[in-house]
Amino acid sequence: MTVDLLSGNVTHILVEKKTFTVIKHIHASLILFGRGTHVFLVRDQDGNHHILKDAWLLKDHGISEVTVLSKIHDVLKADNSPEAKKYRMLHSRYIVGEELNDSTSDRRGRMIDKPPTRVHRRVVTGPVGDPLTSFRSRKEFVQVMLDCVDWLDFLHNKCNLVHGDLSPNNIVIFRDPSDRPPPRSTKSRKGSTSGTSRATRSSTRHGGASIKPAPTSGVNDNIPAVGTIIDYDYARPVGTVLERTSGTLPFMPLDALNIDNRGKYIHSPAHDLEALLQTMLGIVTFTDGPYEARVQSDDVHVPLARWHNEGDREQLFKDKSFDVSHFDRDVGAYLMPYWQPLVPYLRSLVAATWTGTNCTSHATHEAYRTILCDALEGLKKFPEVPAMYARTITKRSRSSDNDEAGRWPYKFGRGNGPGSERLPRPAFVKQLSAWKDSVDA
Repeated sequence: MTVDLLSGNVTHILVEKKTFTVIKHIHASLILFGRGTHVFLVRDQDGNHHILKDAWLLKDHGISEVTVLSKIHDVLKADNSPEAKKYRMLHSRYIVGEELNDSTSDRRGRMIDKPPTRVHRRVVTGPVGDPLTSFRSRKEFVQVMLDCVDWLDFLHNKCNLVHGDLSPNNIVIFRDPSDRPPPRSTKSRKGSTSGTSRATRSSTRHGGASIKPAPTSGVNDNIPAVGTIIDYDYARPVGTVLERTSGTLPFMPLDALNIDNRGKYIHSPAHDLEALLQTMLGIVTFTDGPYEARVQSDDVHVPLARWHNEGDREQLFKDKSFDVSHFDRDVGAYLMPYWQPLVPYLRSLVAATWTGTNCTSHATHEAYRTILCDALEGLKKFPEVPAMYARTITKRSRSSDNDEAGRWPYKFGRGNGPGSERLPRPAFVKQLSAWKDSVDA
């Protein structure tokens, strides 16, 4: 990496002797024990834009993301089906990757009780997408989920791989500005003509033409959108038995949390679909439409907030199992009015995933596809004008140090009564090797 000595910012990164110019540092993991992931938006020497991820992965984790992406690339290249042709530019476009021959074991030297060894890896992929929370309407959100189901079907059955870590951070919305209509022109009172266009990831195709940035209010252009899944750090072949489970706790499949499966857990295609459903539940619970986070109410306790507060896996397994088995009372009843038209279809997805008190996922691609297609049809009864695209959002002010509510969405985790107060934990010291790596870092 090349670092600007004045600003401290990374300006260039080398991967397999190819230099990439950093456009923006878009993610940094702040967790002490974890992958230490940094994600950058970069540009290659030909002017194309990509995503570069720099991370430290467990040495005994198994299959490398470089190997996974290479396999997906080879399958897509060899498959001449219409689905494969569609996915070649939309999913897991592998550019280059490198194992840097650097490990934490070497860096820690003679340290006693070392944590598990991690190795350094860089991988450059595409496409560049917008966050899942940038959905512009209910219809677009459901369509993105349907796109993810279709891709998972291809990943599971054509590539023989499972993803292993689906969450809102690993689903993006790919929008292709090249298919947008020309910007609308308006005449001012003085007769002058003005137009608005947006600088995009594909601006290099326009021969260096001057492109104006979007206004803070966004643009209302009709831009085609497709859901795509990223981050294959925890992907592995279907049927792989693992000692460790993987995933992000609030969206982790119930079987992965079940203590009865420790040491013999097999992450199946149904578990990927289950994690996708839990991701959907998280979005519809803690948002109130496009660009709108749910506003805290002092007298409302949202049961699903426990999924974001609980760190004990055994207790989280019980919380999730109870909530999904009482969907109408603990989930549907707490959705904001904006999402109420989707409640019947979310209920159907829950029923298609878990049967009775059995917490093992029975989800299938066909069942999810049918329900989501029905949801798209049902939403026609609730017409909606899509939100502006690329709207600038004012950041929420940080809570004060004395604010017991905590940061969103954790502030929904408990009420204000004396029975909801948490007991203080005594301070204690333990060996470095006793600390466990974060599953979602």
